[in-house]
Amino acid sequence: MSQEENNLEQDLPSFKKEELEKLKREEERRKQWRKEMEENTAMQQYFAQFTPESVTSFIDSYFIYKNMWLEYGGMYSKMMEDNSIQWVSKANEYLEYIQQKKLFDLQCLWRAEKIELKDVQLTTDFKLWEHNILNCPFLEPISADEIELMQQFLTQNNADTELGWFEDWQDYEEIKEAYNTDNANRNFPEWYDFYNGRRGTGVYMLLPDIRGEKEEFYLDLWRDSKREEWAEQRREYEKNKGESLKRISYYDKEVVAWFVSTFENKEVQHLYKAFEWSNKNDDDKETLEEDLDLLFDADEYVPIESNMDWKEAIKNAAQKYRLKKISEALPEAYEQYLMTKQIGIGFANDSGLFKTLLGIKEDNIKRILIGRKLNGEPEDLNF
Repeated sequence: MSQEENNLEQDLPSFKKEELEKLKREEERRKQWRKEMEENTAMQQYFAQFTPESVTSFIDSYFIYKNMWLEYGGMYSKMMEDNSIQWVSKANEYLEYIQQKKLFDLQCLWRAEKIELKDVQLTTDFKLWEHNILNCPFLEPISADEIELMQQFLTQNNADTELGWFEDWQDYEEIKEAYNTDNANRNFPEWYDFYNGRRGTGVYMLLPDIRGEKEEFYLDLWRDSKREEWAEQRREYEKNKGESLKRISYYDKEVVAWFVSTFENKEVQHLYKAFEWSNKNDDDKETLEEDLDLLFDADEYVPIESNMDWKEAIKNAAQKYRLKKISEALPEAYEQYLMTKQIGIGFANDSGLFKTLLGIKEDNIKRILIGRKLNGEPEDLNF
């Protein structure tokens, strides 16, 4: 290290010095570990069965977590969530849910060719606007009556406002199947069911998908035109791939456990086990801690109903209180919504999916136009 670098380091605040020392320590560990790996014949033989890029990724991730085992493996400290919950910020999500239901109803009507929408060209547009819902140009603004309706929904018993991890608000085929059958891959959103019951919009679930079937007809013609090309690409791939190496992933817990027990010394094995033990059931712990923090921070008595599972009792009590607070915050969130609408500045949207879906829409337009041409029809979307 040069004299200038030494002087700069001496001028750093103590906490910066500690951070710098920590980074240096981590870097030295990584260098040592990499050297040990390169000299370990058994490790190298093990890695030989996997693709080089996956091995590099595995090792990089492995070193990050191995350092965590050494830094924190001897102790376990719980992370406390912030005690304050921004109810108005959370209530803004429920303004979106109101608009999602209205958008889905319009989707049903548009697909059944009951209405025309100036800003809609393809069924993909509904997926697109799902991810920029408050800026959707053809939706009626939220009304005070709709705020009251959402408040009624939130304060009913056992209201469920969450979607599954891979579920969407505008998933037309899956949502209709969930409504009309008992064999769907997802649940029908409870908010949609509540809204239908209050507004009589359940009939939209029974409308035919005329427009969607037309789009699929042209897309099938395009797919048929590509099948031989795709088949040839597949044959070429199968011919040239030879014996492919397997991929290794750090996120395969069994692989990591085996790797540690096979290649690490007793100290690292012990710290790894301690680290994994301290983080077992992390998802449940994190959710339960969040619920308990919320209940401890409550400014009123929160009743807890009896339940055979104490964790479920806490979860239900926290969720009921959470929805009550969101319901109380909705009028303020609505006032902010109206102000933003009046100013005309638009609503923030950080969803990268919006841009991705724009690209998918453009691709589908090209494919449908090809299908139209293959069917001897004009290359436009007037069908």
